[in-house]
Amino acid sequence: MKKYFLFCISGILFFSVSGCSLKYNRELLSEENAPQLRLENIVMRKYNDNKKSLELKSSVYEQYKSANLSYARDAVFTLYDSDMKQTSTGEASLLSANTREEVFSLFGGIDFYDSTQNLKINGDSLRWNGKTEQLVSAKGKEITIHKDDLIISGKDFSASAVSNTFLFSSSVHGSQVFVNETDGSKEEITFYGDSMQGSVSNSKESSKQNSTILSGNAIVKTSTMEIKADSIELTGNDFDIIKASGNIKGTNTESELEFSAETLEYNRETKIVVLSGGVELKDLKNDVTAKAQIIEYDQNTDVAIMQIDVELKQKQNVCTGAYSVYRKKEQTLELSGNASVKQSDDTFRAQYISFDMDTEEIVMDGNIRGTVTTKKTESE
Repeated sequence: MKKYFLFCISGILFFSVSGCSLKYNRELLSEENAPQLRLENIVMRKYNDNKKSLELKSSVYEQYKSANLSYARDAVFTLYDSDMKQTSTGEASLLSANTREEVFSLFGGIDFYDSTQNLKINGDSLRWNGKTEQLVSAKGKEITIHKDDLIISGKDFSASAVSNTFLFSSSVHGSQVFVNETDGSKEEITFYGDSMQGSVSNSKESSKQNSTILSGNAIVKTSTMEIKADSIELTGNDFDIIKASGNIKGTNTESELEFSAETLEYNRETKIVVLSGGVELKDLKNDVTAKAQIIEYDQNTDVAIMQIDVELKQKQNVCTGAYSVYRKKEQTLELSGNASVKQSDDTFRAQYISFDMDTEEIVMDGNIRGTVTTKKTESE
């Protein structure tokens, strides 16, 4: 989508040295240190095979032959296809073109819309280098991109038409709405970060190759999940896959969970999240806290599978093991691999333990052992 916009800019500004028809109120003659050509209140049109392909309106147009420079002030432009149907429109306070260096710039109130791509770009400063095929914004200036249901706003923007990559090197935020093709339901994803980089495939068939990475104070919010991390990557068709790393903290509003970890992978399609590295999972509704090195949580079934150094605390109960299955709805826990349940001063150990967290009933199997402390009454 961006590559099309980049070449539109190139075409608009480069056509000043091509064959055009001119309409103007006044033409000023060249003087020393003055433009070779100056036109006011003009309409310039470009034709291909006797069909209008481009139209530029400007309050002032200047052309400098020695430096191969052209300028258009208060510019409004329109592009047409081979059937002379309008495809793109735009405007800017100033357009400049250096045809020798193939550098084209837009300044002030930039508003570009491509109806064929449903793409809109707004900003204050953009520069296109035709030799390197790079588009950049001015330092500290914000650019906003609208594409279908996607909106991205950020500062210090750059994009490459060669590699189909883009970068916001300063603060960025945005949102995208996805429609479920099965039931028509909608889900909005919002995101924030200190910077953002990504790649865009040219074809829908390769959309799974699309990737966007948020870095520094990264935040992604879905309809049921909020994730904060040092880095968050959105990949896959419709950003189905969310990966995060570094100081992860998050909440699942649907399941009433809080979590922290070092890495995360969440599939929006299956609603399964995999957390790893010093994981802590809190079930706020049932006052349960679980720790493990790996926790896989299925949002559809509310079942958590925990592996390696498992520890779960609930009321006065402390449960440990190498592997565990926590069923949130049923409030049951299955432990295996040197499993143990400690209740106050009592400890139960076995290869396998099933624990009902509501009734505190324990079922054990394999190498059963433990200790039970009986408190003496005052009469004894």
